[in-house]
Amino acid sequence: MLTSDTQARDRFCKELSQRFDGQLRVIAKQAVTVWFNRERLDRLLAGYVSVLDGCELLYAIDLGGRQVSSNILNDAIDADAYGQDLSDRPYSLSLSMLGNIESIGAFAGTAYTSRATQHDCVTVLYSVSSGSTTLGYLAADFKL
Repeated sequence: MLTSDTQARDRFCKELSQRFDGQLRVIAKQAVTVWFNRERLDRLLAGYVSVLDGCELLYAIDLGGRQVSSNILNDAIDADAYGQDLSDRPYSLSLSMLGNIESIGAFAGTAYTSRATQHDCVTVLYSVSSGSTTLGYLAADFKL
């Protein structure tokens, strides 16, 4: 039997996924055109981070879990985060089990403590795909 904390967290994750599915879909479609240009990808994400109500951090990762953008915060861009290996994050395990999550839409991973903000958070992911080829994922962190 799930505890009330676990049930509340699961509900929160499901609500986040549903709430931001449409917005992340729009960003993902635009990200395809700038995916291989870090500066343009950063600018795109910076234009959306404040639109995602409650989002603390927005970034992009490739299929191997390597970050392909800077960390985009509401008030700053942390370029030092580019290239970091995020394959040990709880959501990376979920991605490997799910494969291509494009048909699922937005997907909230397991809660963890963000290295960037030091807050407990949940990452909502959305697949960035060009045709049938998945390039990577948008990742939006929301504080618990």
